[in-house]
Amino acid sequence: MKNGFTLIEIMIVVAIIAILVAIATPSYLQYVRKGNRTAVQSEMMNIAQNLESQKMVNNRYPSNATIQSIYGSNVSPLQGKALYTLAFTTLNDSTWVLTATPITNTSQAGDGIICLNDQGQKFWAKGATDCALSASSSWTE
Repeated sequence: MKNGFTLIEIMIVVAIIAILVAIATPSYLQYVRKGNRTAVQSEMMNIAQNLESQKMVNNRYPSNATIQSIYGSNVSPLQGKALYTLAFTTLNDSTWVLTATPITNTSQAGDGIICLNDQGQKFWAKGATDCALSASSSWTE
């Protein structure tokens, strides 16, 4: 009587594990990408809330404000590897448009630009490089 596993049995187990990893990895990466996108959207809402608070006090948006003066940095997240560059494409006394652009060579590269404006309009589309804000645009997939 022999104890242990044959080479064929071990190879079958290795093949099954490889198949499971091949199936699970893309799903996991998509989950991480979506989580990172949701985190930057939350930060954008915090910046928007700050701008709206300043408008309530001063009856206008702070046209001389920068992302750094409001958020503390022009990249998101604040800790860890930077995944998005935050910028105002428009900022004046009466209107603003905030964008988060994925940084190349990161897990978010190619995920699409994220936009938010003073009217609460949101935009995100997979792979998009320009904002297309409208009453019907959204951050959903």
